Amino acid sequence: MEEKLVTIVVLPYSKAHILKTRLEAKKIDCVLENLNWVGGTISYSTSVKVLEKDVPKAMPVLDNLLGTKATSPEPVQDKKERHILVPIDFSLNSEKAGKMAYNIASHLGIKIVFLHCYINPLIHSIPFSDVYAYDPTLLVKMEYAEKDANKQFEQFIDKLSKSLGKEKWNEVASEFIIKSGYPDEDILAYAEKHQSQLIVMGRGGTSEVEETVGSVAVDVIYNARVPVLVVPEDSKTKELKDLSKVLYATNFDEKDFVVVDKLLELLKPFDVKLLCAHVGQPKGNGWDLARLEGMKDILQKKYEKKDFECRLLMGNDVLGALQKIIDEEKVDILSLTTHKRNMISRLFNPSFARKMVFHTKTPLLVFHA
Repeated sequence: MEEKLVTIVVLPYSKAHILKTRLEAKKIDCVLENLNWVGGTISYSTSVKVLEKDVPKAMPVLDNLLGTKATSPEPVQDKKERHILVPIDFSLNSEKAGKMAYNIASHLGIKIVFLHCYINPLIHSIPFSDVYAYDPTLLVKMEYAEKDANKQFEQFIDKLSKSLGKEKWNEVASEFIIKSGYPDEDILAYAEKHQSQLIVMGRGGTSEVEETVGSVAVDVIYNARVPVLVVPEDSKTKELKDLSKVLYATNFDEKDFVVVDKLLELLKPFDVKLLCAHVGQPKGNGWDLARLEGMKDILQKKYEKKDFECRLLMGNDVLGALQKIIDEEKVDILSLTTHKRNMISRLFNPSFARKMVFHTKTPLLVFHA
């Protein structure tokens, strides 16, 4: 029986040729196949295929190119191309995240990388060895998974490009990557390996798949070393030029000013007011108030042209207090830092996680300081 070719990844044209060179150096035969996306035009996306028997040997080479899940904060020496990473699952909230990412990328003058991961029943069920039991039904499932992922990706990009308009779409360089894998691991791996400036991902509403979507979003928020912007499905669609207020929730972390620097750099093209707030206990708030005033003085001296306000919120319900000020002040983005776990743990313990991930309508921007 003639052995079938298996698609292990869809990459931009240049990256596909790099992978082909690396595979052939390992004596792994490789075939490249160009794909036509976005209204029938060449999109420089290329399917990388290897023989079925070579899949176990090819996957480590692919992981080396795109990145493996980080286990330690190893420094990266070579400078990477600036980009925004957008993981997608073809849902409406992914489309909303894609639009926001395009707006940010166009203002910052950087490219955007769309990443989709799907479960390939062949790659994720065979042992990485030279011999495994041949299962003809597995190949049928594998072909279906591959074709379905490519078809949905093409439809998603076509819909997004039409929604944004041809002129706006062409303002930003884009790359498309489709690979088998596990979303949370591959998102984190790619972002670290290629030094993403920002991860923008959608957040679904209540649905049968919210448990899965939620676990991926929270895992990325906790573990990413780059800023993560999570866009709710039911958030109001706004052009970035219309953003007016960003709320930064502080717990007086010593890295607050580092995070604010990153936040203001990201928001540099936009005329926004930064509102810093701390949720304190009903009693003994004198010291909290003094620290807020000190924070405001330092920020105003460093950023003379920026509009700042620092406010002390009282109460034991952190999420409720933040949601109240978000509603009252019509806040466009809520921002947090994960440098210390005290603030993020209060928000993302089991009882708060579902509320934050699924029931707030405000985009959440999280920094790892």
